[in-house]
This record gives sequence, structure tokens and C-alpha cells, in this order.
Amino acid sequence: MVVPQEVPLGPRDFVNREADLARMESFWASRSPGVAQLGVCTGLPGVGKTAFIRRCVQRFRDAKVFSGGDLHVEFASVDGIAPSVADALASCLLALGVAKDVMPSTAAGRANHLRSITARKPVLIVLEDVTDAAQVLPFVPNGADSAVWVTSSAQLSELLAEGAEAIRLEPLDDASGAHLVISLVGARAEAEPEAVDRLVQLCSGLPVALKVAASRLLARPGLRVGDLVEEIEGGRSGFAVGGKDKVSAVFAVAYDALDSVSARIYRLLGMFAARDLTLDTLARLVDVRGDALNTAVETLIESGLLNEDSGNRFSLHAMVRRHARQLALTEDGAEECEAAVRRVVIHLLATAAFADLAVLGPRRYRVDPGTVTGRSKSPFLGDAAKEAALAWLDRERANLLAVQRAAADLEMHEESWRLAEALSALYVTRRYLVDWTESSDLGATSARIAGNVRAEARLRSFVSRAWTDLGDLGRAREELDRAVTLAEETTDTRLIASVWEMLGRYRDHTDPDNAAEAYRRAIALFSQESDSRGVAFTSFFLGSSQRQAGLDEHAEDILRNALEQIREVGDARMLGRCLTELGNVLRARGRTEEAYQVLDEAIETLGRDGQPYYEAIARESLLPLLEADGDRRRSCLRALVDVHQRLGSGRADEFSELLRRRQDSTSE
Repeated sequence: MVVPQEVPLGPRDFVNREADLARMESFWASRSPGVAQLGVCTGLPGVGKTAFIRRCVQRFRDAKVFSGGDLHVEFASVDGIAPSVADALASCLLALGVAKDVMPSTAAGRANHLRSITARKPVLIVLEDVTDAAQVLPFVPNGADSAVWVTSSAQLSELLAEGAEAIRLEPLDDASGAHLVISLVGARAEAEPEAVDRLVQLCSGLPVALKVAASRLLARPGLRVGDLVEEIEGGRSGFAVGGKDKVSAVFAVAYDALDSVSARIYRLLGMFAARDLTLDTLARLVDVRGDALNTAVETLIESGLLNEDSGNRFSLHAMVRRHARQLALTEDGAEECEAAVRRVVIHLLATAAFADLAVLGPRRYRVDPGTVTGRSKSPFLGDAAKEAALAWLDRERANLLAVQRAAADLEMHEESWRLAEALSALYVTRRYLVDWTESSDLGATSARIAGNVRAEARLRSFVSRAWTDLGDLGRAREELDRAVTLAEETTDTRLIASVWEMLGRYRDHTDPDNAAEAYRRAIALFSQESDSRGVAFTSFFLGSSQRQAGLDEHAEDILRNALEQIREVGDARMLGRCLTELGNVLRARGRTEEAYQVLDEAIETLGRDGQPYYEAIARESLLPLLEADGDRRRSCLRALVDVHQRLGSGRADEFSELLRRRQDSTSE
């Protein structure tokens, strides 16, 4: 498995933090056995916390301290909404090799699994822009060889009380600030030492302000440092006025140097509700394309106002974005600002709808299929369409949810619920359960306001799966009760069928005796609509439910019918799952040879389709049938160890022990 190195590299120019770096190294060297290592880097916004931590990480990488790699989580909020701890934990576990199929469904379960992993191998976890101790505690490791480093503008005194080491970064002193400016600007700055010193003072030693000022000088080769200082001191930006935001003043100076096109693009970037965006999305936001857009983007990057990462994604620092947003509302007006956001919502909704089609196929139930995509060409085509669509949804995940919030705020309720429907393709596949609940709640509310009963019913019924997996069965029941009432107000038989299917899956957890009733009702309704996919899949769930209830004879009949139906539908994953369930039933009924053949086919089908989680289930079902075949049993155990290791599952050790015992008994 690839060792994760998620923490980005720090800046090239890094000035005079040697004492702080030494303190961090001393902190690590003085660790005590069995004591979790937790460091908190605090300081003013823009003081360089991120740069400092990333430089520390690079030093520890060079020294090969954390052989298990380093993980990175950004808790920076977008419009007051920070990433959930549960999803951040899931991202860390995925990076460490835990497959989504064995991902614990609750935040507590994920935290426990992460602690188990970090107790076995040295891992560094960096949490940036933390605002609350509760965001940190689930990541604290059990072993002394792993560590968590945190950056925050808050003091996080609760963590300090727990024994965390605090490293507070102060603004650069005059000499260090001047050195930073000179290293960035070069000979021009070196020739004006007094002006540089004054610039450092006006920037209050904040690295972010110094770098923006340096970018301004680099963008204007004819601009003297003294001239820039005079502009700031002149009060036009308020830079020298006590009590005002000195960093924002630097942003204002850089903004004033922009041409009209670049300035307008900068302002409208402040209206983008999410973290970062592609050039294509930026074009929709500002309604500018081609050379004019490319030139303006280059200008903004050179000015230091716009950031571009290695993936060609663009973003504004949170403080810069506030400055840009204020200017947009003042200079462009509410109507133009709203129009910009609307353009982005419509663009991202269409792409998300195409991604949904690529991931779950055209036969999935959708409220109004084709309404959003129309006759447009999908960006996800060819054999790799599903993979590309999932990758896009993953990259845009936080942005899409933020844009859905913006749509709801602008009363774009049709777009809001349609985004929720499209995003469920990502959530159900990747199991981003918390995001799923928020998006569906927004979407269901928007659907209700828009008067779309069908959309509200669909979103409420489908999200019951997320609430069930999160362990909130009460909320799952509330959503289903509402969905059933709404669906039965309509004449949409497929919708009603899908709601009853979800009700059956809920009853599998809460009322197994009555789950079959819900499944049978769903099958009858799907049959009325000639929905072979719905009939096939729901029949499989019914057969599985009957097997769990011990009704093996009924289960076999149902699963055999489902098997033929799924073969016709052509879904390899569901075919393998159905074969596995049928094999279990046959084994329970004493028909060993048939069970052996069916489970063999399940393993082959799931392996060929790249479904290691379900392949492992099939192999484990086959294991009891191999008692008399020592070689085949050992081979099966080795395969189970391998699969569970790749999945990051804790069961790898269990099967390793079984394999060891089998080998020991053979040697005796």
C-alpha cells in the first residue's frame, strides 16, 4: 500500500522560525511511552501557522520519523460550515487503506479504528484551522509513536488542559520581516532598506500581508517600495489607521492595481460559496471566457490575491474572500451578485446530474429524468465514465454541498432538491453519511417549498438508509413515515415501490418479522411498472431477509428467481451478492456440492468485477465447505487475509490466526 503523504509542501521562502522548529523537535524527542503526542500551533490569522507546520512535516519526512505516513485535514469553514469530524475521520481511514465497504458507520467507530491503526504504526495527523477541541479529540492516537499537530487561531485551552503542547507563533520581527520581503522581491527591495523596514511595520510583521505586498511589487517592476509605503500611509487603504484590519488594507492596495476585468472577476470570486473552483466553473461565475479570463486569472495570481494549487484549482484565502465579497456587494450590486451565483448553481447541477447517470446508470429511479441534462453532452463518456464521474464528485464534494446551500438561500428550490438527488449517487457509493443527511434535508425542504411531493418523498425515503447506518433509527423512521404518506398522495407507482423497498430495509434492522411484507409490496408495485431492475434487486433483499429469518426453503425459491432476474439486468455486483446468499441457503439445507459450485461462481463474478468486500464475504461463506480439502482451505484463508489487509479491515488478523492453526495442524 502507498504510504500517504497528504500534507502539502510549505512555501519556498521560510524565514526565522528556527527557535519554533527546535521547540517542535524537542517536543517530539521528549515524548513519554504510552502518552499521546498532541501539539497545538496557535497565533493570529496570517501569522504563518500553516507554513510552519508544513515545514515541520517536511523535516520529519526527511528524517523518516513517521513510517506510516502523514494525513491532512482542513477544518476551515465555508460560510460558517466546517467539515464534519465523521467525514474527516473517514478520509483519514481511506488514506490508510481502509476500504469504504468496511468503514465504521459512526464517528465513534471511525475514531476507534483510527486509534487502533495509529497504535500499530507511526502516523502523523495534521489538523488545520481547528476551531474547537471536539474536532481534535477523536484523532488523538493511543501510541506514543504517532502524533496529532493542530493549527488554530483559537487558544483551544481544553486541549492544553489535556496535556497538549502549545506552540504560539508571533508575527515576524522587523529583521525577519525585512528578510522575507527581500528574499521575495530581490535587489529592488534590498536597495530601499528604510522603506522595507517601514513596510514591515505597516504589515505588523504578518507574513500573509508581507507576501501580498511583495506580490504587488513583483507585478509592478517600476513601483518602488517607498511608493507602495506612501500609498498605504496615505490612508486610501486604511493601512496606517489604528484599529483597522491591516491585512485587508494590503488586499485593498493589491485590488486597486487591477485592471477593470480582473477587478470584476476578483469581486465576483468573493460570491463563490465554496472552497475552490476550476477554470470552467470560474468562467460561469464571472461570465467571462477565453483569453480575457486567462489573462485576468494570471493577473490575480501574480497580485497574490488568487491561489492556484497543483491541480489547477483556484481559491481565495478566507480573509481575502470577505474583502472581495464586500466589494462585490458594494460595487456590483445584489442583482449581479445573485446572477453570478445562479450561473454556478446551474452549471454544477448539470454536471452532477451527468455524474449521477454515469455512476448509477439510466435505469435508477429519478423524479424527472432528463430535465437537467436535456440534450447536452455528458462530460463522462467511455469505459471509464463511472470512475471519472465518481472522481469528479469526490473532488467537488464540499463545493457541491456549499453550492446547494447557496441555492436554497437564493430560493432556487428546484435546483436545490435536484442537487440533493444527484449527490445521493456519491453518498450511497462512498458512504458519506453525514453529508448525505444534510443534503437530503436541504433538498427535501426545498422540494416541499417548491411543491414537489414526489421529490420530497424520494429524498426522505432514500436518506433513511444514511440515518439507519448512522444508528439513528428514530430519525430514519420519521423520514420513512413522512415519505410513505407523501408517496401515496401521488400516482407515481415506481416512487411508491422504492419507498416500500426502503421501508423493508429499515425493518430488517427493527422489525424483521414484517420486513417481507414491505418487500413484497415493493415488488408488486415495481412489477406493475415493468421495472425489472427494481423487481430484481428488491427480490434479492427479500430473499436475504428470509434467510436471516431462518426460512431457508422460501429464501431459496426467492433467491433463484432473483438470480435469473439480475442476470437479465446485467449487474455483476448484485449477481455476486445473490449467488453468495443462495450458496449460504444451499449450505444450510445440506446441499454441499451445489453450495460449493454456487459460491465458486460468486467468488469468480465478484473478483472479476473488482468487488473485494463482497468477494471476501463469498469466500468466508465457502470456508466451512473446505474442511476436507486442506490445500483449498489454506488457499481460501490466504485470499481472505489478503483481501482484508487491502480493505484495512481488522479481520485480517483473525484469518491469519486461522491460517496459522491450519498450518500447525498439518505439520503435526
